[in-house]
Amino acid sequence: MNEKRRYQRYSINDDRNTIAQAKIEVDGESVQFVDFSVGSLCVLSKKPFSSGIKRISVEFRDRGKIELYGRIARVKEEENMWRIGIDLTEIYKLDTLRKV
Repeated sequence: MNEKRRYQRYSINDDRNTIAQAKIEVDGESVQFVDFSVGSLCVLSKKPFSSGIKRISVEFRDRGKIELYGRIARVKEEENMWRIGIDLTEIYKLDTLRKV
């Protein structure tokens, strides 16, 4: 399969930062974390999100919280959930980090 991703993908699966320990919200709606990269993240949601800029909040219990903004890039229905791809590159001017 031809890999078209610009950045390497990461998931959180060690004992300190499991998905159960992270609370992730997109515009105030709880979502399930799938993976992330320097330029984007992927979540599963019970509802689709419309296009546009969204506020993302990730809280790791006692490890801190980060607030991000990203643009909805993809929404794909998978069984009874929605896979949401969120692009961070436009908001944070990450074009200088693109793979060559």
